[in-house]
Amino acid sequence: MTTRRDVLRLGGGLTAAGLAEALLVGPAAARPQLATPTTTGNTPDAAAWRELRRRLGPGAGLYRPEPGPENGEYGRLAPPDNLRYAHIEPAGIVACATPRDVQTAVRWAVDHGVPLAPRSGGHNYAGHSTTRGLLIHLRRMRAVTVSGERRLTVGGGATNSDVYEARAANLYFPGGRCPGVGVAGLTLGGGLGFNDRKWGLSCDRLLSTDVVLADGSLVRADARENTDLFWACRGGAGGNFGINTGFVYDSVPVAGLRATVFDLTFPLERALAVTEALQDLLAHDHAGDFDVRVGFSHPGTTPKDAAVMTVLGQRLGGERHLRKLLGRVLGLKPTRKVVEELPFWEAQDRLMDRDPATAMASKSLVPTVWLPPSTVQYIIDAVHDWRPGPGGGSGYVTLFAMGARSNDPAPDDTAFPHRAATWVIDIGTAWKPGTPDAEVRDLIHQTAVIHHALRHQLGTSAAYVNFPDPDLRHWQTAYYGDNHDRLATIKEHYDPHRVFDYPQAVGTSG
Repeated sequence: MTTRRDVLRLGGGLTAAGLAEALLVGPAAARPQLATPTTTGNTPDAAAWRELRRRLGPGAGLYRPEPGPENGEYGRLAPPDNLRYAHIEPAGIVACATPRDVQTAVRWAVDHGVPLAPRSGGHNYAGHSTTRGLLIHLRRMRAVTVSGERRLTVGGGATNSDVYEARAANLYFPGGRCPGVGVAGLTLGGGLGFNDRKWGLSCDRLLSTDVVLADGSLVRADARENTDLFWACRGGAGGNFGINTGFVYDSVPVAGLRATVFDLTFPLERALAVTEALQDLLAHDHAGDFDVRVGFSHPGTTPKDAAVMTVLGQRLGGERHLRKLLGRVLGLKPTRKVVEELPFWEAQDRLMDRDPATAMASKSLVPTVWLPPSTVQYIIDAVHDWRPGPGGGSGYVTLFAMGARSNDPAPDDTAFPHRAATWVIDIGTAWKPGTPDAEVRDLIHQTAVIHHALRHQLGTSAAYVNFPDPDLRHWQTAYYGDNHDRLATIKEHYDPHRVFDYPQAVGTSG
């Protein structure tokens, strides 16, 4: 069994090298050639910005970091959710109201050699939805409508909360638990949530998507048109192939459905037994009715006993059955216990995470084996011994249950490759903006130590692209497995001049 002494020894002996290692038109070929945006981008003059403003539709807006009545809107739209990247300020923000506005913005950026980045919710962990060029903001395009018996059409700027609020038709597709997260980014990277074991990932329910390409054209990608692009949009991550302005999902009727939510807290000394019981339960839940998120967290306060284990989840169905299934877990005497049967939508509301924006960093792993007791004990010890620093930086290891329906497709059926996963593991830290750089480096170093140890213990470097890590080496195979080469070919076809680019964009070396 790994001890606390082993944790500290590994942290002290891990070298910098070891940490680095841990980390509606025709085919594209017929489209006009494009100017290649420069790395740093040009600085258009005032006339160019006025031209962009004139070309936008009546519901759109252009906002720039300059004095005036519109600067307040710029200040509201510019910061990302991860405040670690709040210093990256765009030269201009286009708040788009229609796909035509998105087309206009893309064409203008290409014509003027200005780098661009799309944003829906702005929750990208690595800041990939930030730019010093043109930020193309889709939040105004957030309508959610019903088409057909069970199809939900969702705007490219919709968030989880928008989908949950549009519940009159009682149609649902698996989504995340953070209200402000954009459905676009969630889906394009795969899409985890509390119902993916029952109904698949968000990307598995996608029927079609509309995409503005690098030449400004708008295309539909589905099982009949642009099928390669459709494949790539189911797990190939946002910002790689174009800007997705709309999605159609095969939803699930949930009228009359009930779910029992559980929210439990345990001291760390009981976490090993709790995890063993939960893994046994998950291994036998082939229908996927049971889903859970297990958190080992140190809130950043000084006392060692501040670190706890939390167990949050649901089972579709009644409370009596869930209490029977959770008998071993409840018998371990949680210090906090909430078990409540609710109508389906109320249950999803209870599972929502409303944490405020902060600065953070994350690393991930996607194992295909259940965690052995020694690994769980390592996590317990690492979180217990977390060093928050004077600023009180938090540290956590979170396990998101996978399996059942989320693992039904083959690894190459969609771009999302992790179809034999047991968990997605999120290893992270958060700190207050303004925390000294040396303190932040120590927090990130601690996450790297934990990631390095777990990677070796679990025998995998696989990572979840929606928890991107800017320090991750060999991210191409970590995020995409054997699917990266195909994704790079699709990228070359639809975006040969890399209009949509960032440090970990598909096809990038390094």
